[in-house]
Amino acid sequence: MTIQKMLKVLLGLGFSQRAIADEVGTTQPTIYRATKGADVRYETGKAIERFYEQEKDGAGRKRAA
Repeated sequence: MTIQKMLKVLLGLGFSQRAIADEVGTTQPTIYRATKGADVRYETGKAIERFYEQEKDGAGRKRAA
């Protein structure tokens, strides 16, 4: 699965771009660009992947409103 698709799922789960950025240690503009298909640093991509895996099955923390 691509980073762009993972972000789409996370956004669909109710996370804001800012919340995702805070969780993965980057900035909201970086997340915005990634949702549009821009490349991200390897470390950022891996952090997004870990967060996605944690949250996709509902195993993560409660969603921020």
